[in-house]
Amino acid sequence: MDPKRSRNSHESVNSSESTRFPDEVLERVLSLLTSHKDRSSVSLVCKDWYNAERWTRTHVFIGNCYSVSPEIVVGRFPAIRSVTLKGKPRFSDFNLVPENWGADIHQWLVVFAEKYPFLEELRLKRMTVTDESLEFLATSFSYFKAISLMSCDGFSTDGLAAIATHCKNLTELDIQENDMEDNGGGWLSCFPENFTSLEVLNFASQQGDVSFDALEKLVARCKSLRVLKVDKYVKLEQLHRLLIRAPQLTDLGTGNFQQELTPRQCAELESAFSNCKNLHTLSGLWDATSLYFPVLYSACGRLTFLNLSYAALQSGDLAKLLPHCPNLRRLWVLDTVEDEGLEAIGSSCPLLEELRVFPAAPFDLDINRGDDETDSQVDKVYVYRSIAGPRRDAPPFVLTL
Repeated sequence: MDPKRSRNSHESVNSSESTRFPDEVLERVLSLLTSHKDRSSVSLVCKDWYNAERWTRTHVFIGNCYSVSPEIVVGRFPAIRSVTLKGKPRFSDFNLVPENWGADIHQWLVVFAEKYPFLEELRLKRMTVTDESLEFLATSFSYFKAISLMSCDGFSTDGLAAIATHCKNLTELDIQENDMEDNGGGWLSCFPENFTSLEVLNFASQQGDVSFDALEKLVARCKSLRVLKVDKYVKLEQLHRLLIRAPQLTDLGTGNFQQELTPRQCAELESAFSNCKNLHTLSGLWDATSLYFPVLYSACGRLTFLNLSYAALQSGDLAKLLPHCPNLRRLWVLDTVEDEGLEAIGSSCPLLEELRVFPAAPFDLDINRGDDETDSQVDKVYVYRSIAGPRRDAPPFVLTL
């Protein structure tokens, strides 16, 4: 045997052992990593790092609910507290996915209830969520804190009532652009009278009135509430009362601005906005015109994000408002502003980093399938890769590879 080679090999082993991190140190370091990409890269270094990353990960993001099974997820990551899960492909937003396509959350919840009893957060996008699933969620996870539903379908306000009734530690309820059945606005009254933990409440896209008395009492109790986005059925005098109850807000989605106000009401609303010293994000403003802008001016100087995508403002309206918003970093508008409005943006917002211009009128992207309803020609095929095997819930018209 070559002595030199043997010595080098021995030194290599000793060097490897001397540089090996104790498990406690490695897990402590990896627990500080928040980037999913960084954690994935770390898990590929060696078996020790793989195991340390596995045990220290508390959040998992799954971009396609059919790319992996819930059983595989819980086997890979045993200590998850937060899950983000996406279902249907993005073009389902334009009615390009057949009904009953799938992406049901319930089986995931059943597995999570057994393996993740300490689950705190669930963020779903384009998933099918039933009222039964929401009730199961609310009653199965004692430490649950945050739920976000975006572009989901299959549930009603009864499911929200179950969340309000049973989730005693809830800090976030965020429902956006969902196909939700409205069974009445009483679900807000289902929060217990001693419930005070809410920090985020967003129901801006709900298509129905809510109990304002219940909303006002809830806002008044939750002193840590920082994000409040209400639907367009909340009137301006009601908005004034909410702002008085919650001057600590940092993110506000207003109700409908199409309403006549007396000079006294205008002054009171302006004063309420002025008292919101921490407000940096403003959205909603349904049907707002320059007539109402003076009540906003006192808060505009602190805004960094202004979402006007629900307000069909003309160029002149925008030119009146933006000079009061010198610190804007993000601005969303409709294409009704035209070139003059864009010029006002350029001259009034020197710190702007993001500008989004949305079409004012909806457009139809439904596929023309011909006059013959029995036409079997395929217009679109959605193909995804999976390590979970064939779908167990695939309807007959779905091709899975």
